[in-house]
Amino acid sequence: MASTPNRIVAVIAALEKIRDYTDELDINDTVSTTGYNRWITMLEGSADTSWANLKLTETDLPAGEYVMHLDAAIAFLTTEHSSS
Repeated sequence: MASTPNRIVAVIAALEKIRDYTDELDINDTVSTTGYNRWITMLEGSADTSWANLKLTETDLPAGEYVMHLDAAIAFLTTEHSSS
């Protein structure tokens, strides 16, 4: 398994790709959160924190709301990575 900083960078890259795809959708299109949650799960064990708090409880969201969650997670993980 990748080291902690590398794993965080990999998850950031994956979430950015999901965001790129979501940007192409209409703001009201419904998007499954399964992919997002799968990548957040990849963070388990990478730091002494509960990454489960970043998971989305909704299974589907409007694209506009989903992008907000993606941006917040990317910002959080980028800051977490830069401080490690």
